[in-house]
Amino acid sequence: MPGPWRGAALTRLAAAAALLLAACACYSSKLDVIQVGPWFAPRDWRSVQVFTSRDQAARPWGGIAIIHASHIPASADTSSLEKLERQARRRAAAIGADAVIITFNDVPAGDDMGVVQEPERYLSALAIKYVTAVSTGTAK
Repeated sequence: MPGPWRGAALTRLAAAAALLLAACACYSSKLDVIQVGPWFAPRDWRSVQVFTSRDQAARPWGGIAIIHASHIPASADTSSLEKLERQARRRAAAIGADAVIITFNDVPAGDDMGVVQEPERYLSALAIKYVTAVSTGTAK
């Protein structure tokens, strides 16, 4: 026969599981990909270069997709940010990008109708493809 302690233990276990799932959900982020150019054959994600500025790309390029992630707490640890970066590289590789320019932008904390919002950040990236032939002038 089940004792009275079993119901309380199951309740605590269910509450702990719900808390764990909620904590995991905070740091899992869905990436949205917006196509802005042609997509190419997929490639290995490890071959996709990562830049933090447009100036770092030494060759001519064109943007093929914009990648955005949902907001995460600004206090998120480095491993959460690295996971987002890796996800962005994988998504860029799936559409044939040569490189991805990734920035993390801050959303300031605010007070909206008496509700204090914690500071957040989000990933914003541009998947790029290098240009193989560039025309610099018109033929006469």
